[in-house]
Amino acid sequence: MKRLAFSLGIIVTPLVLCTGLAFAQTPFNPKTIEAACAAAAKAEPAKFRPGTTKMWCAMIDREGKLLAVNATDTGGTPQAPLGSDAWRGSIEIAIAKAYTAVAFSSNDMALDSKTVGLVTRQDGPGLTTPGTIGTDAGVAPLWGLSASNPYRSAFGFFQGSDDVPGGYHHGIITFAGGQPVYTKGPGGGCGGGGGVLIGAVGVSGDGVDEDDAVAKTTVTSSGLCLAP
Repeated sequence: MKRLAFSLGIIVTPLVLCTGLAFAQTPFNPKTIEAACAAAAKAEPAKFRPGTTKMWCAMIDREGKLLAVNATDTGGTPQAPLGSDAWRGSIEIAIAKAYTAVAFSSNDMALDSKTVGLVTRQDGPGLTTPGTIGTDAGVAPLWGLSASNPYRSAFGFFQGSDDVPGGYHHGIITFAGGQPVYTKGPGGGCGGGGGVLIGAVGVSGDGVDEDDAVAKTTVTSSGLCLAP
C-alpha cells in the first residue's frame, strides 16, 4: 500500500506542477497590454485636448487584482508619473472601469462598463410600464449598482495611498472605457464561444468614446478578445 501511494505521488505531483505552470503562462501580459494601450492612445484623436489622447490605462486579472496602471503618454505610474499630462483623477477611474468589466462578465457573457451603466439607468433599455421598472423586463434592473463595490485605495483596507499593482481596488463605473478580456476560442477566433475570461482593461483620460475605442483596440491588437 505504501509503495502504491508513493507511486501515485510520483505520477500526480508532476501533473499538478504542470497544471500550475500552464495556468501561470497566461497570455494576459501586463507589458504587452500597456504597450498596446499606449500605441492605441497615441493613434486616437483627442476630444478635449489638441492632438491625440493622453490617458491612464489599467489592467486587472480575473480576480480583480491590479496588474498594472500606466500613463499612455510617458509610461509612468501613479507613484512615478514621469511628467505625464494625463488627468490624475483618471487613475482611479481606469482601475474601476476595468474592475466593473471583469466583475460582471463571465466565460459565457461579456459586459463592458458601458453596458453595465445602461442597465442602471432609469431611461435605459427596458419597459417603463408600472410593475416592470426594476425587473428583468423593465428599465433600471440594476439601479444603485454603482454603490455596491466602493473604490478602495492601496491594498483594499485603508484610504489615502496611490494605487499600486497587487492591490484589490474595486469600484464601479457606469460609463464606457472598461472592457473584459478573453482568450481566443478553441477554433482560434473571437466571439464564437469557448473563450476564457482572464481579466479586463480600463482606460480613462478623454471622452467616453475615445476611452472605449482605446480600450477595445488595446485588447484586439494584443491578440485577445472582447467576448468569449
